[in-house]
Amino acid sequence: MTTALQSLVFCTILTAAYLAWKNSRGRRTPFVTLHTAPESVVLPQNDKQNTASARSFFQIVEEKIPSLGPQAQYDGFWWLPGGDAQTMYTSIADFSKADPVVYERKLLQLPDQGIVAVDISPPLESRPISPAEDVLLVAHGLTGGSHEAYVRAVLAKVIPAKDARGLGVRAVVLNYRGCNGTPVATPKLYHAGSSDDVRHVVLWICRTFPQCRIYGLGFSLGGNILTKYAGEEGEHCPLQALVTLANPWNFVSGCYHLPSTLLGRFVYRYVLGGALRRLLQLHHNVFLHASSLPAGISRARIEEILKWRRITLGQYDELVTAPLYGFRDALDYYEQISSARVARDVRIPCLAINSIDDPITGRGCLPIREVQENPWIVLAVTRTGGHLGWYERSPDGGRVARWYVKPVTQFLAALLEYGLAERTHPSAVVDGDGFVRQAGREDVGFAELSHMDIQGRADLIVSGVQTSKLFSGW
Repeated sequence: MTTALQSLVFCTILTAAYLAWKNSRGRRTPFVTLHTAPESVVLPQNDKQNTASARSFFQIVEEKIPSLGPQAQYDGFWWLPGGDAQTMYTSIADFSKADPVVYERKLLQLPDQGIVAVDISPPLESRPISPAEDVLLVAHGLTGGSHEAYVRAVLAKVIPAKDARGLGVRAVVLNYRGCNGTPVATPKLYHAGSSDDVRHVVLWICRTFPQCRIYGLGFSLGGNILTKYAGEEGEHCPLQALVTLANPWNFVSGCYHLPSTLLGRFVYRYVLGGALRRLLQLHHNVFLHASSLPAGISRARIEEILKWRRITLGQYDELVTAPLYGFRDALDYYEQISSARVARDVRIPCLAINSIDDPITGRGCLPIREVQENPWIVLAVTRTGGHLGWYERSPDGGRVARWYVKPVTQFLAALLEYGLAERTHPSAVVDGDGFVRQAGREDVGFAELSHMDIQGRADLIVSGVQTSKLFSGW
């Protein structure tokens, strides 16, 4: 999108948002509405805790997370009162100097020869590994990575030691294939349901951090992936708990919602499709020079799509995503990867935060019925916030802050204090060539690559290494 058109669209949204804010003044509806099952599950505790202190999941939310309570305060800006304005601000605002986080990167080769990058903070050199760490596994949004401001906003609060007013957790950010400088070695990137790659990283975490407790944090598409993973694993999920922000939940509903609004039809569809095509463009050499491609997609199609002036999300998923990953078509892809399909199977505490005015997903995606049938999930729906927005004034009033940082940190702090019973981790075995695999799962494993491994492989160089940004189609 050109700068002039971007400015015009933003000014239009700003005017409409101001009128909406003006008309809504005086309303006293709660900022957060909580949805849960009629009877919430009592969370198991470890042996060191007094069993008399046992609480249900919903009790913990009510007692320990005031930012989700009936008196929750949201001090938003008059110039960002609507979902569209907040969503667009997320994409165009400059947060490059906010919430600095230092990472150490590890590259993991997977059983199919693909590569993911995990960014660790604090780096292992500055904080050596210790037994029984609390590890936060983070999954980013569309074509993003550990560099994203929405990720750093949380990590800057939870990584510092407890005596520095943090939670003392170790963050491990999964950068999906091809994202945020992750090399691409095979003609495969990632999609909105790539829960298999989570299994490889969880195994690496369990192997790297002995007796650790793993918590999950997913943003947007990453929230869908982690929720899908938790539902697929069910009772055997090794995560202690999960919190998601702006999870799309139901991609079928979302695909019908986007073209139903003016901005969805003429802006968001193209922005999202353009972001995915930009990622494909970044690594196109790997696809064009591959010895073979999956049935249903050809080099000629890829070359043609890369020449198009614009492409919608639906077009990209129909022409690229579905055939590349073995789905019949885009609709089959949306049906199969929606985390709402497995929401009833989640068996760990899952706090999901969505905004009712999210213009990307629409309110129809919210899994109200599924949540009411699963006592392990609490769905918090806010009155406003857009898609990964939730901007408000900082406590000192001097800068733009993100409201969601409060419930996320309060949720994690409450569970750390509560002392959840520790989950069973997958067992790892090392084969003859040093590849670490999950016991009983030949398809799950990793080999940690060294710098020498990378320097000696031309296919990891020609793919390109660049950074990306949320909605990079702007």
